Amino acid sequence: MKTFLQALKLITKDPVNLFLAVIPTAIALFLYLFVVVWIFNRADYLGLLAMEYLPAKDTGGVIGIIFTGILILFVFLVMSWTFVIMVGLIASPFNSMMSSRIETMLAGKIVTEDRQKTLAKMMLGLGKTFKNEIKKLVFIALVATFAFVLNIFPLFYPVGLFLVSVLFAVQFVDYSWSRHDLGPGASLSDVTRNIIPYSLSGFFFLLLVTIPIINAFVPAIATSYYTVLWLKRQKKIPA
Repeated sequence: MKTFLQALKLITKDPVNLFLAVIPTAIALFLYLFVVVWIFNRADYLGLLAMEYLPAKDTGGVIGIIFTGILILFVFLVMSWTFVIMVGLIASPFNSMMSSRIETMLAGKIVTEDRQKTLAKMMLGLGKTFKNEIKKLVFIALVATFAFVLNIFPLFYPVGLFLVSVLFAVQFVDYSWSRHDLGPGASLSDVTRNIIPYSLSGFFFLLLVTIPIINAFVPAIATSYYTVLWLKRQKKIPA
């Protein structure tokens, strides 16, 4: 809890970190709202399309409006299922930059980059960030598939939940691993040494993901939290 509160403070007390946390969520919201507006603006077209198949042509407009409402509702349902994933994908370069800034701040160094310089630095590192994200997604897909198979059998529910919790932690600890050039062996060793804090905190964040609105900011909070936690577990800063 002490680390969690410290992680929140590192975001809210630093304007640039707060900016990096909010922007991915704003981009994701814009994309979903764009889809909703795009569907709504085509209500007339949907009505004309419905008229071709209806015996009573004057009902086409009503059917088009109803169909448009159903599509918009469907988009909102999809949004509720995929929003955190969408924010996580968009946020990867922002989270990488935030993790770097937080480590610099905790090391007692002065962070001089403003928003413009931070974004410029982030753009320069996009190639490395996305390359690392692709490798991470492959690993996550493999472990998630294994966890899914385990969850088919009720006896292995706890094992599946444990793997998913650790996996959640790993995807955010990885920003620190990559920044310090930890290879697969060193990364696996870090997980085994810290399996209890990673699994317990991962389960806590999985619970936060289920809460609307709060779940939109989970990627940023988790990035800050696991940066602080990793530095503490590595004894690079006081616990």
